[in-house]
Amino acid sequence: MSSSKNKTKDGDSSIESTMKSIEKLLEKLENSETSLNDSLQAFEQGISLIRSAQTMLSDAEQKIQVLVEQEGEPADIGLDPAKESR
Repeated sequence: MSSSKNKTKDGDSSIESTMKSIEKLLEKLENSETSLNDSLQAFEQGISLIRSAQTMLSDAEQKIQVLVEQEGEPADIGLDPAKESR
């Protein structure tokens, strides 16, 4: 199983774990002593991790949308930026 498929107790992938893995890859890519081949492999793995993170965030957004809807209408949960800037 690849590092982008880290699982938590409830079976969901961990966004925190994925972000830490991306940070480590960025550090590796920033190291000028990393070979071209290693850099390409790190880049490829990073792209995979970013796609995984995007999927996790999209899934979370969909769950939130379902939770805040009431009778087919979006619920007012106080996130209107126009109301916050008084």
